[in-house]
Amino acid sequence: MTPATGRSRVSASKKKLWYRVHILLSSMFLGSTILYAAASLATTKASSTNGNASAPAKGSGSMGDALLKTMLGADALRSNPPAPSTTPRSSSSLPAVSNPAAPGRSLQQPGAVTTPTQLAQASTFPDVQGSWAQTFIEALAEREVIVGFPDGSFRPDEPVTRAQFAAMIRKAFQRPATRQAIDFVDVPANYWGYTAIQEAYRTGFLEGYPNQVFQPNQNIPRVQVLVSLVSGLNLNPTADTASILNGLFQDAGSIPAYARTSVAAAAQNQLVVNYPDVALLNPNQLATRADVAAFIYQALVNAGQAPQIPPTDVAARYVVGYEPVATTPPPLTAEQVAALRQQYRLPAPPIVEQLRRLIGGNSSITTPTAFGADRGQAFIGGGFQERTRNTNKADGVIAAGIGVGDARKAVGVEGVISIYDLFGDDSFEDGGISFKIHRQFANDIAVAVGVENIETFGEPDPGYSTVYGVVSKVFPLGSRTTAGFSPSVTASVGLGGGRFRSVPDIEAGRDSVNPFGSIGVRVAQPISVIAEWSGQDLNVGASIAPFENIPLIITPALADVTGNAGDGARFILGVGYGITF
Repeated sequence: MTPATGRSRVSASKKKLWYRVHILLSSMFLGSTILYAAASLATTKASSTNGNASAPAKGSGSMGDALLKTMLGADALRSNPPAPSTTPRSSSSLPAVSNPAAPGRSLQQPGAVTTPTQLAQASTFPDVQGSWAQTFIEALAEREVIVGFPDGSFRPDEPVTRAQFAAMIRKAFQRPATRQAIDFVDVPANYWGYTAIQEAYRTGFLEGYPNQVFQPNQNIPRVQVLVSLVSGLNLNPTADTASILNGLFQDAGSIPAYARTSVAAAAQNQLVVNYPDVALLNPNQLATRADVAAFIYQALVNAGQAPQIPPTDVAARYVVGYEPVATTPPPLTAEQVAALRQQYRLPAPPIVEQLRRLIGGNSSITTPTAFGADRGQAFIGGGFQERTRNTNKADGVIAAGIGVGDARKAVGVEGVISIYDLFGDDSFEDGGISFKIHRQFANDIAVAVGVENIETFGEPDPGYSTVYGVVSKVFPLGSRTTAGFSPSVTASVGLGGGRFRSVPDIEAGRDSVNPFGSIGVRVAQPISVIAEWSGQDLNVGASIAPFENIPLIITPALADVTGNAGDGARFILGVGYGITF
């Protein structure tokens, strides 16, 4: 057996062994995808995603590593992004929130390291001097509606969560309750923002999502802030909604249907502040701390609780329809209030697209994808092939892997140890270690580079390593259908040496690179179908998540369906399980 860097030719006695191990390993490997699935089970009800398929000529644990890493659906490892319709301007650590909570409840958000006595209580901040929103921010800070960070900054471009917004609403408006509170399933009584969320709901400013879900940590878009303020202040447009919106905003067409009447009312009552272009609402963009300060201050002006900013203030040029404050409309009847509550009720949150990735099938069988395991994620798996390539003998493999890092913020690193040749005299004696470095981007795109069998033990065949690079992307096929199912396609394309080389190059011992790729189509909530090119063979299969709340993935497949090896297609089976900690 030659080392990974020294082998130039595969001996005749090893070829058959290489063929049979290679297929088996690839099919058995547990996709790192499942890792995310286990994490989701503690908080949300998961759905399935894309699948994987393939199996090249028998090789070392490289193929097994590939299948193990992809067994549970590559795209499941993508961290849950914000709602697809929003675009954050920046992100950083969350500030502590000035929110008088009920006795025994924390005054800070989870993860904050400051105490209430460490909060910046100043009404001026060095990072808002000269800002377009300085007047709004300092006025609300003086009223203690908003506070700064412990370092004395305000961070006007940070996003605002729904819980933070509820805390601001509670401080800004003292209005009587219009309905009974409800207990949201994702806001426990000891949550820092429990009291603020309850009060914002009782006073009519905020609504929950269906099934008593509030999503307190979801960043709030600009349009939801405006809908909330209009609802809490009981405002109505006095003219045709379409005429108002089309006359004021160049992007009126991007305002969601449920919010159009509310936005028209907000604009007529001078609640809307658009920076840097007063004619662009950007309704689905995440609201920044500066945006929210401006909206709340203008709502206070409308309610007669704050003076109007003077026309000489730079902020005045960004207030839509700036003019003297309109007369407060007459109070609405109870029937009108009830009708408005129904009209402004938010649709189901777009997190269904995130939930669908938590437990799903693979998008490849034996070839790697660009999605991988991150910190706190691990996986185990096993594979079986009833007949290895050019033999009549069965074989098997087991493997385990773990992830470190964060692929969305920097990079994730996934490591796998594999044990090959489970059936025979040298069972559990041969194996290898592989790793993959992966990075995830917006729009469901990921890239990765990896080395399979960078280190080996025993006498695996072949003993060489495989270096590769791969790009993956998920393509949605349509909007959410029944039961939250969203059909999609996951495609991966890569180049690699080692086991991805053509059979003639492997037999001649020539160093070369060869393309490989896979396509997984999610055809039902728990099922994906897969086709892939391994560099040598065409493989097809299916990936199945049989249990809704258990991160278990089963991937049956047929290797070499075109008979490239000359001995017909071969059945392979992989089973994987994900773990989070």
